[in-house]
Amino acid sequence: MAPGTSAPRRVLGVDLATEPARTGLVEGEWRAGAWRLTGPYPGDDGSILERAAGAAVGLDAPLGWPDAFVEAVGAHHAQRPWPDGVDPVDLRYRATDRFVVGLELGVRPLSVSSDLIGAVAWRAAGLMEGLARAGGRPLTRDGRDGVYEVYPAAALRAWGLLARRGERYKGGRVADPGPRALRERIVGALAEGAVGPLELGGGLAGAAVDSDHVLDAILGALVVTAALAGATIPPPAALAERASREGWIHVPVVRP
Repeated sequence: MAPGTSAPRRVLGVDLATEPARTGLVEGEWRAGAWRLTGPYPGDDGSILERAAGAAVGLDAPLGWPDAFVEAVGAHHAQRPWPDGVDPVDLRYRATDRFVVGLELGVRPLSVSSDLIGAVAWRAAGLMEGLARAGGRPLTRDGRDGVYEVYPAAALRAWGLLARRGERYKGGRVADPGPRALRERIVGALAEGAVGPLELGGGLAGAAVDSDHVLDAILGALVVTAALAGATIPPPAALAERASREGWIHVPVVRP
C-alpha cells in the first residue's frame, strides 16, 4: 500500500519479546512503487531505537494498561481504598482489546494487566520512552505520533490470509510441521502481493518461514504501511482519549 504524500517512506516492524533473542525486527523502505523489507536484524533495544529514527514503527506489544487497572492499583499502592464495585473486565481489558473482539475476527488480545504479556509491555514502555527522548516530546499511544500497536494474528484474519478458526502459524519447528507449512503459505502470498507490492530482501522470506517472530515482525511492518495509507481502523471519537493512554491496536480494514 502506497504511503500518503506526507507519510514516512520507512517503516519498522517489531515482534517484541522479553528477550532480544526472541524479538523479531525488520525494516522497510518505499522505493520504485513497492515496499522493500529487509532483515531480520538484532532485536536489542539499541538496534530498535537506532533503526526507528525517521521511521514509522509497528510494535507487537501492548502500549498501555487499562485505565481502571491503573487507577485501582494506584489507589491500592497509596493505601487508599480499592475502588468499590469495579468490574473485573475493566481491570483486565483495554478499550482497544474489546473493540478488536467486537470485530469478530476470531482473535482475542491477551490481558496486559493479568497475563504474561505484561512483561513485554514493560519493555515496550521503555522503548516508547527512548523514542520520546529521541523525538524531544512525549508520544501518544494511538498511532498519531508514528508508533503503532499491531496485532499480527488479527491482521492476517482481516486480510483473509488465515482462517478464523483452527489454523495455527506459531511454533511447529520440529514436532509439528503444520504451523511451518502455514507460515510458508502466508509468506508466499505476501510475496505475491496479497496486501500490496512487496519485495522481501535477502533471506527474509526463508527466515520468516523458519521463525514466527520474524513473520510477525513482517506483518507488523505491513500493518504500518496500511496505517500510512489510511487502511487501518482508527479509534472511534468516543474512545480517542482512552486510546491515547491505553494504546490502540491498528487492525487493517477488513476485506469483503
